[in-house]
Amino acid sequence: MVSKRLASRVRVPDELRSWVYNRLVNAHIRSVRPMVMGILLNLVISVVVVWGHVSPLLLMWIIVATGLGLIQRIRLAGGLGKKRRRNPSRLKMPFEVNSIWLGFSTAVLVAVSLPLVSSTAQLILVLSAATQLGANAYTTRTLPRAAVAHIGLIAFGLAIGMFQLDGLMPLAGIVLVIAACALQSDMIKVAHKAYVDRILREREVYTTSLTVKMLLNDYEAQGSDWIFELDSGGRMVGVSERFAASAGFKPEEMNGRAFSELFVESSSRKELLVALEGEQFRRGLTLKLAGSPIMESRWWSISLRPLPPSLASVARFRGVISDISGEKQAEARVYRMANYDSLTELPNRLMFNASLGRLFSGKVQYSRIAMLIIDCDHFKQVNDMYGHPVGDKFLKLVAERLDQTINESGLGSEGHILARLGGDEFAVLMSGEDVVDQSVRLSDCLVSAFAEPFFVAGHEINSGISIGVALAPDHAISAESLMSQADIALYVAKDEGRGRWEMFQSGMDEELLRRHSLARDLRSAVTNGELRLFLQPLVNVETRQQTGFEALMRWQHPERGMVMPNDFIPIAEETGLIVPMGDWMIREAMAEAASWSEPHSIAINLSPIQMASPSLLPTVINALASSGIDPGRVELEITESVLMHDSEHNIDLLNQLHSLGVKIALDDFGTGYASLNYLLTFPFDKIKIDRSFVNDLESREESRAIVAAVISLANRLGMCTLAEGVEHETQLAKLREQGCEMVQGWLFGKAEPAGHYADLSRPDEAKAA
Repeated sequence: MVSKRLASRVRVPDELRSWVYNRLVNAHIRSVRPMVMGILLNLVISVVVVWGHVSPLLLMWIIVATGLGLIQRIRLAGGLGKKRRRNPSRLKMPFEVNSIWLGFSTAVLVAVSLPLVSSTAQLILVLSAATQLGANAYTTRTLPRAAVAHIGLIAFGLAIGMFQLDGLMPLAGIVLVIAACALQSDMIKVAHKAYVDRILREREVYTTSLTVKMLLNDYEAQGSDWIFELDSGGRMVGVSERFAASAGFKPEEMNGRAFSELFVESSSRKELLVALEGEQFRRGLTLKLAGSPIMESRWWSISLRPLPPSLASVARFRGVISDISGEKQAEARVYRMANYDSLTELPNRLMFNASLGRLFSGKVQYSRIAMLIIDCDHFKQVNDMYGHPVGDKFLKLVAERLDQTINESGLGSEGHILARLGGDEFAVLMSGEDVVDQSVRLSDCLVSAFAEPFFVAGHEINSGISIGVALAPDHAISAESLMSQADIALYVAKDEGRGRWEMFQSGMDEELLRRHSLARDLRSAVTNGELRLFLQPLVNVETRQQTGFEALMRWQHPERGMVMPNDFIPIAEETGLIVPMGDWMIREAMAEAASWSEPHSIAINLSPIQMASPSLLPTVINALASSGIDPGRVELEITESVLMHDSEHNIDLLNQLHSLGVKIALDDFGTGYASLNYLLTFPFDKIKIDRSFVNDLESREESRAIVAAVISLANRLGMCTLAEGVEHETQLAKLREQGCEMVQGWLFGKAEPAGHYADLSRPDEAKAA
């Protein structure tokens, strides 16, 4: 076992100590032969020199003792092979004892003989002992205690022998011997440390080489990369079967063919040609394969470098190809999920805003812009009368009719975009010099087209559309103001009776005044006690029992009556009032949950604006303390947008909240900005699957696949899954099949005032009540 002092000096990890000492002992064993030869040579010289001056009995003892020591050392090095193979480090102590024995026999010889022989013999004895000191210090350096003991005993014998001589020179010799012994001891320790460091580095290199070898073996067996070579003209040479098959050819069809011909025209292909012409190094060029439709869906990542003249015979370039088709397809899917509406397959608000931003970025010159905001009339009634599944089918038909009308009218400008902004709201973006006339004519066409009824699931639905139109630079000089003006025009169209379109005009800001009035009243809602706490049950899928509730906010306006969140939450977020309102919700929800007879959980939504407020953390801490609720019963829900802005601060805040014992849930997962990276950014306790996916469970295979993937991923990451908007038993059954743990929706109860659910533990009891 390595002493603590030695271990700290050489810094040998505990798990490697036995292995290190095996290496040290084996290294020492390799030096045993020269060491034995040296000791024998010194012994013969010393015996010849002292013969006739020392007692024959003592001389015989020294010869026998040294001989036995050397025999034992040889036996330790080779004769005890089984012990050495099993555990060489077990020979360390025997070697140390043997070194002491050999050093002692040599020390006795020198100490006794030195005063008895002639001056010439004394010089030979001293030189022999000094030689043995240096040689043994080197050969025994891997076992420092053995080396120090050996040379120390010889030095001690020298000192005793010289002390018996007359004059000052022997005393000076004693000092030199002691100094040399001390210096060699330090050198032994330094050499030992250097040797240990070296074998530790060798161990690291060996481990790394094993890892590389394993990866290479795995690459040979399963890798999807290929090596390729090109001649000075950029033509393929030495094409392998595997490489040719990956490109859809035979090797003889590819040899001698220009490498660039494999790919479709692109900026990366041009860069490849530049690299070949200039004999330049390139890495990570992404190229799409040309040829059949199957090949055109394939993407390669290519790295190549010119070979040095000494290696370039037939081949002038060598490179590596990686098939990244799967990554590209995944990117395309992610891009589509992020930029397209899953229900209508139209561009979503994110893509619409990006297109609008590009038009206002200055890249498009001398172009006018028209925006049409389109809203389905009485869509809420469609949902209320026929249910959300019919409402979703209706929205798909609306999208199809919008697209068909725009295309058949021929009024859509080149590069126009039709998008679903959310809910029943759609938008058309047009640019060009004639968009004023085109927007007017297109609005007429759309209103006329939607005068015809829709037939959805056996129901005839009459729902026209209202359109608000705004122009830039006539009405706005920024993307935000253009959308705002179009929204105002839409509000006027709806206020004027719906089923019509309106162009924005100055003076159409009554809606803004109304919103300002609502915002003014909202400022006193908290202090006047006008906010109300509503609850919606969270239900365990397997037991169908309530396990918690989601806290929802309502506004009991003294004149307008009950105001729904969709009407006042956006205003609260715009004005910053969401912070005090959110603080009220946190305190009220925790106090309400603390009063329940059952230890149900309480889920509280956090706005992105709340996350930016310095009062959030103190509010949560004070609410936990004042209510006395178990923090494990509290779930704070955030949306993905929280992680997109100031993510470092928000992640830090989430970690602080998590450390209080509360749970953190990711709400509306998969809508708009969904990224799997968010699940690695923070250890969420729960993922809430957006209702848009749940609505399509019965009708869309894509929704079932997405829901299954999210649930599977969450289960693997140890996260609970909750599906929102469950309204039918069939939806519940499919979610149960996929392994979803919790649900909420009208199937188990709508949002009701807090007292309605306070003492209920089962959905059946809630219905009975």
